Amino acid sequence: MASVARIALTRALRPAATARFTAARRTFATPANAGAPAGAQQPKGLAAEALAQKTGHAPTQPTVPKGKNKPSKIEKTPTSPAVYALYALLGITTVGLAYNVGCPYPDEEGVLDAQKHPDEGFLSGYVRRAQERYDATREKMANPIWDKLLPDPLPAPYQQPYTLVINLDNTLIHSTWDKDHGWRVAKRPGAEYFLAYLFQHYEIVIFTTQTADTALRILEKLDPYQYAPYRLFKESTRYIDGKHVKDLSHLNRDLSKVIIMDSNPDAYALQPENAIAMKPWTGDPNDTELVAMIPFLETLALTEVEDVRGPLAKFRGKNIPVEFAKWEEELKEQMRLQWEEDQKSKKGKGFGIFRVGGGQQEQAPVPMFEVQRQQFQEHFKRTHKAVEEEAAENLKKQKELESKLKQMKISVWDIMTKGGPDPAALAALAESDAPAEEAPQEAAK
Repeated sequence: MASVARIALTRALRPAATARFTAARRTFATPANAGAPAGAQQPKGLAAEALAQKTGHAPTQPTVPKGKNKPSKIEKTPTSPAVYALYALLGITTVGLAYNVGCPYPDEEGVLDAQKHPDEGFLSGYVRRAQERYDATREKMANPIWDKLLPDPLPAPYQQPYTLVINLDNTLIHSTWDKDHGWRVAKRPGAEYFLAYLFQHYEIVIFTTQTADTALRILEKLDPYQYAPYRLFKESTRYIDGKHVKDLSHLNRDLSKVIIMDSNPDAYALQPENAIAMKPWTGDPNDTELVAMIPFLETLALTEVEDVRGPLAKFRGKNIPVEFAKWEEELKEQMRLQWEEDQKSKKGKGFGIFRVGGGQQEQAPVPMFEVQRQQFQEHFKRTHKAVEEEAAENLKKQKELESKLKQMKISVWDIMTKGGPDPAALAALAESDAPAEEAPQEAAK
């Protein structure tokens, strides 16, 4: 009975529900879904439109985002007169520079140029002059900063007759870099002795492709006594085909008396006949090549050769220390054989470079340059020792003076208010630094 009652109630309520649904469709009808069948999928936005109609508001069009998302309104601002003035200035400057590059030469140079090219048009002349000026500027930048890299030589005996130009990198020193220590510089074995000893025979010039600010700090340690009085740096080289070349013709010296020692063949490419090719030194602590070159270089100076390029050509491409030692032995053997012949003929004469003694010689003579070499070695031992002792004494005095100045406790305030230390105190300090031997010497005078 209950089920029959539910069925009857449902049939009674169905017409009323159908009427309400039809009214709702009419209420929510839109141009997009007016003819759509019941149950069809409605497009998105239908709920929003229905809500707007129910509340009495018409559907609105999409609006521009507000707040931070609101796009800024681009307004075209008028260009400032200063901007136009800047553009005009840049344009005038560009035109002026362009004209100056190829403009006619001034004064007498322009007259001569016009005479050389009388039928030349303006455009062709402009291009030619621009190219000439460009080439001149490029050549000026590629050449050494000075035409004469060394001052005029002094008269004898104040000037050594021969000039020795020696490279720094991989010839006297070797530089390495690693992430733990940075740059480290190693000094070649015998480098200090090489410079100090040959100072007796040569005007020594250290020529490097490094810049002055980096090389000078190295040279202060390598050559503290300045046995190489002249130092030439990167700006003194010529830049040719991307390489730095050391042009000896700019040294202001007679090339027949100039020798260059370098481990880079590009450095002496312009004067290879004046070069001694050195093997690059890579830090070997047992290297002896530099010191082994001293006898050969010393002999060139002692024998006073007219042109060093002749002996250099004889030993070019060879191991100079070894070959020169052989040449010396051969010369001594020739002299010994000659001396034996002289002994047989009972003649006590010397020939040429032989050492001549009084009366009959009891042993074979030796070359004169070897005798002179021994004399120079003894002289070097005395003078170099004196130089080192004097330098050590000067360094000791300097440290003592610095220590005494620290003890005086001079502050910046004292300098500003009192004008620095008392002159009497400085005079007493200077007297205390004077050697004790000066007083007896002054009394003796």
